[in-house]
Amino acid sequence: MKKYRLRSRACRLAVAASIAATSTAPGIALAQDAQAASVDESAIVVTARRRDENAQDVPIAITAVSSKTIEELRVVQAEDLEILEPTFSVSSSSGYVNKNVYALRGIRPTESIYGQDPTVQVYLADVVQSPSQGSNLGFYDLENIQILKGPQGTLFGRNTIGGAILLTPRKPGYDFAVDAMVGAGSFGLFETEVGVDIPVAPTFRLRLAGRTIDSDGYQTNVGTGAFNGTKYGGEKTRSIRATMVADLTDRIRNTTMVTYDDKNTNGRIQVLQAINPDNALIAAYASVFGTAFQDTLERARNRDINDVESNLDNYDDVEAWSVTNTTVAELSGALTFKSILNYREVDSRTSIDLDSSEATILHSTPQYANLDHHSVELQLQSDGDRFDWTLGGFYYHEKGEEYSPGVFFPALLGAINPIIQRGIVDNTSYAVFGQGSYKLTDKLTATVGARMNWDKKGLTLNSFSGSTCSLQVYNDATADPNDLVRLPNDDCFLPLSETFSKPTGSVSLDYKVTPDVLVYATSRLGYRSGGFNLRGDIPVEYAPFGSETVVDLEGGIKSDYSLGMMAMRTNVAVYHQWYSDIQRTVAVANAGGSPGSAVENAAKARVFGIELNQMLRPTDWLTFDLSYAYIKPRYKSYIDPATGTDLSDTPFQFTPRHSGSVRGTIEAPLGNDAGTLRFVANASWQDEIWINSLHTIETIREHPPEIVPLLKQKAYWVVDLSAGWDNVMDTGIDLSAYVRNLFDEEYKVGGIQLYTGATGFIAAAYGRPRSAGVQMRFRF
Repeated sequence: MKKYRLRSRACRLAVAASIAATSTAPGIALAQDAQAASVDESAIVVTARRRDENAQDVPIAITAVSSKTIEELRVVQAEDLEILEPTFSVSSSSGYVNKNVYALRGIRPTESIYGQDPTVQVYLADVVQSPSQGSNLGFYDLENIQILKGPQGTLFGRNTIGGAILLTPRKPGYDFAVDAMVGAGSFGLFETEVGVDIPVAPTFRLRLAGRTIDSDGYQTNVGTGAFNGTKYGGEKTRSIRATMVADLTDRIRNTTMVTYDDKNTNGRIQVLQAINPDNALIAAYASVFGTAFQDTLERARNRDINDVESNLDNYDDVEAWSVTNTTVAELSGALTFKSILNYREVDSRTSIDLDSSEATILHSTPQYANLDHHSVELQLQSDGDRFDWTLGGFYYHEKGEEYSPGVFFPALLGAINPIIQRGIVDNTSYAVFGQGSYKLTDKLTATVGARMNWDKKGLTLNSFSGSTCSLQVYNDATADPNDLVRLPNDDCFLPLSETFSKPTGSVSLDYKVTPDVLVYATSRLGYRSGGFNLRGDIPVEYAPFGSETVVDLEGGIKSDYSLGMMAMRTNVAVYHQWYSDIQRTVAVANAGGSPGSAVENAAKARVFGIELNQMLRPTDWLTFDLSYAYIKPRYKSYIDPATGTDLSDTPFQFTPRHSGSVRGTIEAPLGNDAGTLRFVANASWQDEIWINSLHTIETIREHPPEIVPLLKQKAYWVVDLSAGWDNVMDTGIDLSAYVRNLFDEEYKVGGIQLYTGATGFIAAAYGRPRSAGVQMRFRF
C-alpha cells in the first residue's frame, strides 16, 4: 500500500470558502519547511471511482482507514465501523447478530429481508456481499476499508442509495513473509489471525490468510429451566482466504481469491423493558396462568441486561464460501481491460426466543435461509493526460429462499400451531455504465457518469397457518376485488414477478486551489429497486412496490496544510438529499377490512447534513483525529394508505441529529532499535435515536408518556483504549493490550417494540459490555 505524507501549503483554517482563498496568511507554514510535523498513511489509495487514487483527490466524501488503524481500533466486524464514521450505523432486529441493517446519512431500509434490496452494500475485492447475513464476514487481513457516502449509482455493481463499504484484502507480496496474531480477552475470548506470503515462482505468488475467534459470551441464562447457565453473545468463527496472483504476461495479471467463513454464535437475548397489562394477549395469559406468568415476566424485566432468561435454544449461525477471479490486461499504455467474475453461496440458520423470558409466548422456531449469487463485470478504462474514462457492463443473478416459521402463543392455545412463511427469490440485474473526467484547465476537472439499470425480481410465496394454506388470491370467477379465495394446501405456491429499470448517474466539478486543496461539488442519482413483500398473504400485502430514489447535492473541501509547526488536514462536506418514493412497511386494510402490513412507496423526505473531519499532528509522535456529523432528516409527505393519516412527523429511526468521535494517538520511538510505544484513546458519541423502524408518529403517540422513552436510545459515549509496544527490541514482535467500552455503557442496538401491538411488550437488544484483552503479533 502506498504511503503519503501530508504536504503543507498556504491556506487558512476557518470556513471552507476562506481556506481556499488565502495563500499568504501569516502564521501558516509552507511545505518546504523541513521542521513541520507530517502524517504518514494519512491519505489512502482508494478505489471509489474504480481506479487507484489518493483519497484527498476524489470529489466525494470518503472515510478510509489503513490496515494499521484497523488493527489499532480492533475493527473486526461491521459494528466497529461506527467508531470511524459518525453517519454510519448498524442496527439489529431482535437477537439476530448476523442479520445487520446498515445506514449511512440517514438512508436506511425498514428491515433486512430477502426481496428487499439494502440501501448500503458491502463489497469485498470489488464484489458485493449478499445477503446481509453474510456481509459481516470479511473483516480480517485487510489493506484498507473505505466508506463511500451518498448514492453510488454509476460505477458500482449493485445500485445503492445510501453508500458503499469497500473491503480491500491484502495482496500477496513478492517475498516470503508471515504476519500472525494471537490474543486472549474477556468472556473466554481466544483469537488468532495469520497471513503468509508465498512467492511460488517469479510470475506466481500466493497469500494464505485465516482467522479464528472463540468466545463464551457475555450474557448468562439465569432462568430455572433446562438452559440455566447457558452463555449468549459468544461465537466460534473459522475463516480462510487464499489469494493467488499470476502474471500471465508483462501486460496481463490474473488474481483468484477463494474464501470460506463459518460463524456460529449463541445468539443475543433481548431484555424485557415493559409489559402492557391492558394488552389482550397478556391479560389472557394472566387469566390462565395467574401470578406465575406475571412473576416470570416481571423477573425477566427487572434483571441486569446481561442476566437473562430463556426457555429456548438460541443460536444465529452463518456459513459462506466464494470464488472471485479478476483479470487486468493492459491493452496499451493508456487502455486497460478488467474482468471481475464471482460466485458465492451463503447459508444461515437461527433460533431466537422473541419473548425474552421463560414464558412461552412468542418463539422463533429454527429459521433457515440460503442464497447463491454470481456476477460478471467488464470494464474498459483509459487514462489520458486530460481525459480519463471508464466503460463497462454488469450482470448479477441471485437465487435462494428464506424459511421463517414462528410459534405464537403455544402455552395459551394448548398446542404448537406454527406460522410458516417461505419465500423463494430469483432476481437478475443488468447494467451498462460509463464515466469520464475531463480537465477543463490544469486545476478544474469535470466528471460525468451515467448508468442504465434493469432489474427483474421474482418471488414465489409459500405460507401456512398451522396446516392451512394462508395465501389468498382474487377470485377470477366473480371479478370482485373484495372476493378472495384461498390456494389449496397441496398447491400452496404463488409465483410473482416484476421488472424495474432506471437511469442513474452523477456529475461533479472539482478545482485544485493548490496541489493540496481540493474544492468540489457533485450531484448523484441513485435508485433502489422495487420488489415484493415476502411476508404477504393477500394481494394488498404482496403487491409489488416500486423503486425509490435519492438525488443529492454535495459540496466540500479537502485540504492539507500546516499551522505553524503542526501538520493538519481539514475535510468538510455539506449535502442535501431528495429522498423519493421511500419504501416503508405500513399498515393496510385488506379486502376483508382487517389490518395487515405491506411495503409501499409511502413517503418523500429531505435530508440535510454537515460532516467535518479534522486531523492535527502537533509533533511526529502525536496525532489527533476528530470527526463530527450533523444530520437533519424530515419527511415532506408520509400518508398512511389505510387511514389517510398524515405521518410526516414520524422520526427517522436510528439516525442521531449529532454524532462524532475524537481519537488521540501517541507513537513514541524508544531509540536504539528498541521499538515504539503506542497509545490510542478513542471516544465516540451519539445523540439520541429512535430504535424501531416500524413505528410511525401515530403508533408512537399511542404509547403512554412513561413508555415513550423506551422507544429511544438516549445519547451516550463509548470510550476505547489501547496500548502497545511495537517491534519489541527489533524482534518483529508487537505486544498490545486494549479495553473496549471502558465505562461499560449500556446502549440499545435494536429490539421488538409491540407494547400497543399484538404481544404487548417491549424488548431491547443491547451492544457489547466492557471487555479487555491482550494480543501478540509477530512479523518476519
